[in-house]
Amino acid sequence: MAVAAGMEDNYAEKDKGPLVYQESKQFAGNQGELFLINVFDDTEESVVTFEVYGMDSQDELHLRYKYHDFDGLFRFNAELMNPNRKEGRFHWVAERISIVNIGKQKVLKLVPEPTDELPMLPVYETVRKIPTGRMDLRERQRLREAMDKLDNLRKANIKKKRQAGREKFLRHIKWLRAEELRLQKEQEDKLAAERKLRVELKEAAAKDNEEQEKIEKERQRLRNKHVDIKEERTEEQDAEDYRQLRARWKMRDAEKSKAIAEANIRKEKDDAERRHQDELNREHAEEIQNKRQSMWDARNARVERKNAMWLRHVLEVKADQLRSAKMRRERNDEFLRILHDLRQPLFEQQLKRTKERLEVVEAVQKMSHAYHEKRAIPKKDKTKGKNAKHETKAATAKDGKKSKKDPKTAVDPKAAETDRVLDAVEAKMQAEIAELNRRARLQKTREKRIKALKDAREKKVNDHMAEVRESFRKKLSLKEQKANERRIIQNQKAAERQATEDKRNRDLERLQRVRAENIQKKERERLARMAAMAVKVS
Repeated sequence: MAVAAGMEDNYAEKDKGPLVYQESKQFAGNQGELFLINVFDDTEESVVTFEVYGMDSQDELHLRYKYHDFDGLFRFNAELMNPNRKEGRFHWVAERISIVNIGKQKVLKLVPEPTDELPMLPVYETVRKIPTGRMDLRERQRLREAMDKLDNLRKANIKKKRQAGREKFLRHIKWLRAEELRLQKEQEDKLAAERKLRVELKEAAAKDNEEQEKIEKERQRLRNKHVDIKEERTEEQDAEDYRQLRARWKMRDAEKSKAIAEANIRKEKDDAERRHQDELNREHAEEIQNKRQSMWDARNARVERKNAMWLRHVLEVKADQLRSAKMRRERNDEFLRILHDLRQPLFEQQLKRTKERLEVVEAVQKMSHAYHEKRAIPKKDKTKGKNAKHETKAATAKDGKKSKKDPKTAVDPKAAETDRVLDAVEAKMQAEIAELNRRARLQKTREKRIKALKDAREKKVNDHMAEVRESFRKKLSLKEQKANERRIIQNQKAAERQATEDKRNRDLERLQRVRAENIQKKERERLARMAAMAVKVS
């Protein structure tokens, strides 16, 4: 964080560290005064201090930075990002440092861009004359004083300026104290005057209130007196107003009764005229309705005739279609019967040959099976282990007894095997026959269901078509009805327009006739006047 330390009185007493860099610069607005820019580096406090010292005015301003704040100024500068480039950093700050006036005080400020005034590096002596001989104590003292002259002068000026600042500050404090005492005394005087004024105003207000109360009491007495007189006059005036109001009410009631009687008479007359007009309108409407009904009856008769003709045509077409379908079905049945008669013998012969082939194949299979059984090694049944055939001792003993008692009735294994094969074939055939029968029953059920669905679908389609035809007939009849009504209304409007046109023509002819008669009359009068004038002249 940068700190303008030139504002502190005891700043010079602090240890700023060693002087590490110097430049000189002329700032704008300082009458071309040359300022010396000194840079001090305090490694213990980690602070960099920029000191600007005026060579003519001996003004001293300071700007301080902590190390991390000073490094933050160059975090986006690739050239000066390295903290080892100290002189480059100090020169960069010297280019951008400026003296800004805040009120009556001067402070240092770092601007973003370099100022118009560029700093100048100091020119040191390249060739310095260093005494090489022996020097006495006075010469050494003079040389040392000459070398420390600038520092002593600077410290004396700083001390003098600090003393002047302290004296000026003390004078300002004394002036502030005197000003505070003066203001306090003026405030106390104003408060005393205001208290005295408030007391006087309070006494004057009390006196005014007493006078106002007296005046108000006298005004109230006069007001009560005037009120009593006004109330007497008001009562008399109210009695007169009530009398006149009752007279006006009687007159108004009489006028109202008369107006009601006249209104009743007018209403009866208007009701009679309205009833007469309603009767005429009703007769006219009945006449129009009768004409309209006759036309509607004629239209309905035409529609019924058309519908009857259309229905008769539809029935004839349907009868033709049914007859054609019946003839087509008979032809198909006849064709199927002929095909059955022609193909049935062939089918029977084919089935017979198929059966013979099946019997031959079955006999060949039996012979092959018997041939292989004769030459096959007898299979030895296992009597040990988990796959051995376990038989009960009773069954074994019983079989042994039977074999001992009746050795002649022993069954031939080959015959038993043949019987077993035949039984298996017979069971298989019976199962196939049962499967065929089941499939035949399912097929019949399926055909019945398909027929029922087909009949239902045809019925639904027929019902839908009937509804469509009925809705179409209704829509057509409604459309024709509306068209006839529009036609009737148009005819009535045309008749009314024609009647209006005829009436207008008759009125025009009458007016033309009256105009011609008036013209003839005026012409006769003019001729008569001319004849009379001619007679007078002669």
